[in-house]
Amino acid sequence: MIPDVSRGNGIRPLLAYLYGPGRREEHVDPHLVAAWDLHGAPDPGRQPGASVGRLADRLDQHARLRAAELGAVPPNRVWHCSVRAAPEDPDLSDEQWAQVARRVVRATGLAPDQGPGCRWVAVRRAVHHIHLAAVTVLPTGARPAMHRDAMRAQAECRAIEAEWGLRRVGLGERTSTSYPTTAEIIKAERQGWDETSRVWLQQQMRQALEEATTVDDYAAALAARGVLVRWRTDAQGAAVGYSLARPGDTGGSGAPVFFAAGRLDSTLTLPRLRRALAPAADRL
Repeated sequence: MIPDVSRGNGIRPLLAYLYGPGRREEHVDPHLVAAWDLHGAPDPGRQPGASVGRLADRLDQHARLRAAELGAVPPNRVWHCSVRAAPEDPDLSDEQWAQVARRVVRATGLAPDQGPGCRWVAVRRAVHHIHLAAVTVLPTGARPAMHRDAMRAQAECRAIEAEWGLRRVGLGERTSTSYPTTAEIIKAERQGWDETSRVWLQQQMRQALEEATTVDDYAAALAARGVLVRWRTDAQGAAVGYSLARPGDTGGSGAPVFFAAGRLDSTLTLPRLRRALAPAADRL
């Protein structure tokens, strides 16, 4: 069970994607399985009259109040975490995924057992994963203590695997997701981008993976999003790795700025990608 954490500034675009059909109609029955308050969180997937805009407004309420006081919304306030089970794991029920969601938001400091928490939702739209979407502003207007949240999410998922008898990600399969540098944040602001190239590429990688059943599918999904992909080959010409660049993101020489896939998301290196997308029989 692997959690992938990223941050951004727009909760409505994220929800629109989570509740949308997907670029290849791959999203099936998107609906809430958990939330900071299921009675207060409208579910556009299951409730008549509910909408993505209404849910976004509810999630963003504390941020808007803080913006009224400060004159600007808190930066990087949107927290997104997809949690994916292994293909060979048994199908989890909505209630089981709800338990996973509650444990992850508690472990990361987003919604602790004691004291106020942030507003968050867990959306399920496929068998083997959920998406957590949150706005990291507390009712007081303060930001939550979420230091090393990605590592905390990883540790909680390792505990769930052990308790529930799921496939365990071993020490040899440590995972990490990198975060944007100050220079990247400044560059994104200068370009008028909602997120840095690093975060944008991480999002494209995860969304492409959701649509893929083979590495070729994954490469095609990246290309369909406009992602520039550069493959690294060995002496025989076989692909052994890859790096990615965002269209329009160039360095001082005018050449695209490429990020190694493993530096963006260590779960999506080419060897791990091949293993994740291999037929079940090949993984035995």
